[in-house]
Amino acid sequence: MEKNEIGKRIKNIRLKKKMTQQEVADLAGITKSHISKIENGLTTPALVTLSKIAKALDSPTSWFIEQEEHGELTIVRKENREIGKEDNGIGYDYELLANKVGMSVISPTIVTVLPEAVSIKPYIHTNDEFIFVLSGSITLLYDGIKYELDKGDSAYFSGKRPHIFLASSIETAMVLTIYIEEE
Repeated sequence: MEKNEIGKRIKNIRLKKKMTQQEVADLAGITKSHISKIENGLTTPALVTLSKIAKALDSPTSWFIEQEEHGELTIVRKENREIGKEDNGIGYDYELLANKVGMSVISPTIVTVLPEAVSIKPYIHTNDEFIFVLSGSITLLYDGIKYELDKGDSAYFSGKRPHIFLASSIETAMVLTIYIEEE
């Protein structure tokens, strides 16, 4: 990948998050001029610097470097997918299916819902959300009402209402989740 492509991706995500170069630089612990040089393709960031910038932008480092680009087509190989664990103890593992963060209004993800997931306070965000149960079954708590969803069931809802989904049995559930950002 060319150095200007990494810079373009950083800039796209930064602008999408409505952050200034200075804000990213402060969070990453580097200078604003270094951010500017990277975004304009004048220098290639070291991996440690790219990691700091990714953290400042709340994005996995791999989103900047692990894609096959063919014009308007992006391919993410299974072995290059970013996999993460939920930090707040819900019991989710995430597998990101497309790494076009900052460049698209949708974010498709496979969420593995572990049976030991504990019920915590439902959360709210600004995106719409589409879920499709690939395997197992889940309990969707949406705006105070419980809905049981089995393999093959789907739901589309606004993230602006309190919601959470948990495995509804002792088996792990897998859910295709697509976050749709407002434009």
